[in-house]
Amino acid sequence: MYYKLEIPGAYQGIIEDLAKLSHDSDQFVIHDLFHLEKNNGVGFWQRYAENNWLKNGIKNSSEILFFSTITQLSLESHFPLSVGKTKLIKPFVDDHIQPFDDDAKDAIRYNFAEGNAYFLYNGPIHPAGNVLELLKGFSIFKKKLGSNMKLVMSGKIGAYSKPFLELLDTYKYRSDVIITYDLSKENHIELLSSAYAMIHTCRWERFGMPVPLAMKAGAAVLAPDNSVHSEMAGMAGMFFNEKDPADIGEKIIRIYKDEQMRNEMIGTGIQRMKSHS
Repeated sequence: MYYKLEIPGAYQGIIEDLAKLSHDSDQFVIHDLFHLEKNNGVGFWQRYAENNWLKNGIKNSSEILFFSTITQLSLESHFPLSVGKTKLIKPFVDDHIQPFDDDAKDAIRYNFAEGNAYFLYNGPIHPAGNVLELLKGFSIFKKKLGSNMKLVMSGKIGAYSKPFLELLDTYKYRSDVIITYDLSKENHIELLSSAYAMIHTCRWERFGMPVPLAMKAGAAVLAPDNSVHSEMAGMAGMFFNEKDPADIGEKIIRIYKDEQMRNEMIGTGIQRMKSHS
C-alpha cells in the first residue's frame, strides 16, 4: 500500500499553513522522497503515480519548498528540473508551546505511565518507523541497566501495524511498553514535554515533524543520523543508525546515564527553536 502523510492533531496547524501557502501561490511543498527508498513497501504503480505528481508539481511551480537540505539534494539528484527552484524553509511550530514544570510533568507521568519516567517514540506504528529495531534497542537498555523506565509509543495505528502489535504481545518487556494513539493536541504536547527523551526511529518526514515540536516542548531528542530530523535538531540532538538496534540501545543508555548532557540538549533545543520564531 502507499503510505500517505498522516499528521497527529498537534501538527494540524502545520498542514493548514502549508495548504494555505500552496493554495495562494504556485509554490510546491515536498516533505520527503520515501517512495524512492529501497524496500519501502510502495508498489510499482504507486511509485509511478508519485513520480508523476512530483514531475507535474516541479514543472508547474515557480518555487519548491523543503524543510531540509537532505530532501532538497535528493530531489535535485532525481529530478534535475527542480534545480534553481528550491528553497529551504523553517518548520512551523506553535509559538504557545512551552516546557512544563516538574509538578505538571509528574501528574502527566501518572496519567500515561503510572508515575514512571519514560522514553517516547512519537511516530507511526509502521515498518517505516523501524519500530522493531527500537524494541530491540530498548531490550539492550533494559538488560544492561535493569531500569524501570517505560517506553511509550504514540502514533498512527492501521492494518500495517498488526504484525508489530502481534509481536509486541510476546515481547519480553511487554509490561514496560505503553501504546497510545488518537491523542488530542493537548495530550500530545503533554506526552512530549514530560518524556525523559524522545527516540524517533522513523527517518521520514511525511509521517510528521516531531523533532522541532519536541525541542519546543523541552524534550531531549534522539533521531536517525543524516536525516531531516538530525538536520532540524542540530547540536540539540543525539543521533543513531535507525537500522542498528545495538546503536539505538547504546544511545538510549548514554542519555539515561548522563543527566547533564541530557539537560544541555534540552536547553540547546529550546534556544534553537527560539531562533526559528
